[in-house]
Amino acid sequence: MVVRVKIVVVKFQPPETYGGFVSKIVNPVLDHFSHFLILDSDTTYEFSADNIAEQFGTADIVGFTVVSSSRIFRAWERMTYWLKLSPRVRGAAMLLSSDFLRRIGGYPVGEFVDTILLQKSKRTSVAPFTVYHNQRFDLRHSVWRQISDGKFRAEIQYPFW
Repeated sequence: MVVRVKIVVVKFQPPETYGGFVSKIVNPVLDHFSHFLILDSDTTYEFSADNIAEQFGTADIVGFTVVSSSRIFRAWERMTYWLKLSPRVRGAAMLLSSDFLRRIGGYPVGEFVDTILLQKSKRTSVAPFTVYHNQRFDLRHSVWRQISDGKFRAEIQYPFW
């Protein structure tokens, strides 16, 4: 298999959604790349996307260990995400197979796309590489995000575990 990875750095502004921004870039060129590395604009990493795609080529989704630059945020995550019954994949950094995206009709539009993608994935892996999320801690945003994500998961009947 020939690996060809397109790196998509997400820089959207509301009212546009995360999924809306990414889908406009990914879906028109879905047949030209084997994989898409989707990264938030405030992330940094030190690995080769092509090597990850070669190593985990059969996975629908490859996640990474995402570490926040904020000590407070890291402590918050330890307190609120302590139970891990499935691979922890964060939307801030994920490698997606083009075959998988074609199978589900392209990159989804809207909010909480990482949850939608995980629900539809048959093969999810977590690569032993770290992506650093350079973000400041915002308690209000973090709590709102977790509540919103929980409501969305309940609406689509996605298991919380």
